[in-house]
Amino acid sequence: MTHISYITMRNNNYNNSGAIATRLTNPGIIDRLEQDIQDYLHEFGFKIEREQNESDDVDQTLQKDHQAVIFIPTLPYSYSNNRDDCTTASINNKNTNITPTTSSSGPIGTLHLHIQNESLLPTVGPLLRTLLRLAVHIPPQSLRAILYCDFILDPLHKLSKMSALQQRDHLGRQEEIAARKMVNAVHMLVRNSMGSALCLDMVIVLPCYWRRRDADDDDGKECLFISKVAVEQAMESNHDACYPSIHLEELIDTDIIYNGCANNIDDTSDGGAESASIQLSVSTRMCTVRHQPLLFRWLHQIGSNNQSVAEETAHSILPPLTPRLGDHEMPLIVACIEKPGNLHRILMLCHQYRHCSNSVLSNLIVVMPDDGERSGLKQLFQGAIDHFRETILNQDGASVHDSDEDCVPTLMYEGEAVPLLWSRLHQHNGKQQDERTSSPQEHSIIGIDLHPNALTLSGYDYTSQAQVALVNADAVIFGYESTGIPRNIDDMLNNWVQIPSRSSINLVAAMSIIFDAMFSTS
Repeated sequence: MTHISYITMRNNNYNNSGAIATRLTNPGIIDRLEQDIQDYLHEFGFKIEREQNESDDVDQTLQKDHQAVIFIPTLPYSYSNNRDDCTTASINNKNTNITPTTSSSGPIGTLHLHIQNESLLPTVGPLLRTLLRLAVHIPPQSLRAILYCDFILDPLHKLSKMSALQQRDHLGRQEEIAARKMVNAVHMLVRNSMGSALCLDMVIVLPCYWRRRDADDDDGKECLFISKVAVEQAMESNHDACYPSIHLEELIDTDIIYNGCANNIDDTSDGGAESASIQLSVSTRMCTVRHQPLLFRWLHQIGSNNQSVAEETAHSILPPLTPRLGDHEMPLIVACIEKPGNLHRILMLCHQYRHCSNSVLSNLIVVMPDDGERSGLKQLFQGAIDHFRETILNQDGASVHDSDEDCVPTLMYEGEAVPLLWSRLHQHNGKQQDERTSSPQEHSIIGIDLHPNALTLSGYDYTSQAQVALVNADAVIFGYESTGIPRNIDDMLNNWVQIPSRSSINLVAAMSIIFDAMFSTS
């Protein structure tokens, strides 16, 4: 639950430029934003304050955890209120993207996200959180994310199930209902980003909606855009989903819904300031996972002090995937996973790299936290694998029996992982050596983690030492999202690679970026 108030503050901390105050009551988001502000956002003028509820009905012990206000600095540029200046990207004219009215300097980088389905809008929240963290050399206020809702809402999709009275009532309030649906989707996006979306310059281009003329005639409907006023009114009536720092813009032409050019990069400039933009399309839930390497390279490109490097790579930011020379070169991939929900996305990620190596899935080793009874957790993980085999592998024409050996990862508990990992390494390299005599020096075992001796992965130079080490590794190990690589497994490592970021990124995003570095040929 999130409550918003429109407050403008002026003090020395904000250089008299004002700030937008957003009241939060979700303890998870409060804790995350408080940590992010403490770690890196405070230097850009962001501030969060815990506040007390004056009501006598509220438990005093819960006040500190359940309420806070985040102060979001205003931007150095503003958006025009002239609707004619704000349109979505056209398939025939890519220069019709939204442009701000610049008072001093524009954003350094603009991310154009084209959302193809209503259900996909909340899924870009984690992508925006990763965007904020990967932009090591770019201030958050200089990153703009424009979300184009390239879909048509149906506010009355359950109209046939309503009574005649309900139908008449809903037919008269179609735009209001569509606006409420949109507000709820935006709210879920902010929650899924753990509040990071509020720290970016974010613009949402509102979708169209089907306006039905008759309750009984499904063909009797017309496509209209949702007005900005309707959504603002819906926000004002829903204090849990009212975000004054998010810019809303109307779609004024239903013929310019963008449907392609997902990986196109173009350089632009606003008000004379150097700027770059990237166009990405979100048509499935896995798109946001596969877009992580694109964001990583793009942010390094525009954040690099070496402008010549950025210009050279501007139009080849994501080279094609190339099959490896042989399956024996595919390293073991060890992923420490706490949540079964992450496993399906990791399986899907590995599956999408099957054209580079058909042993990606069979080389995946999933390490689980030690379960007291060693039964319940493993059943959940095994259930996710079984579901993946039945719904994904079978659809690709592989029988369950054929996929048992080649397409199924290995599950193991953290406590038993070390001897099993040594055994797999010897088997992987064709050795029969007893694991008790194993030594890290016999294998190249890389941990993806922060370390004083870690090699830093470069976003614009995929021939760096870090990529060379990854390509030649015998095993690449990813730690838990909360605690990192377990101590017993950490003792096996003899090399480290780190992804430069302001703070840790989620496991799936890290694996997507590392896979891209391992399989790319640039």
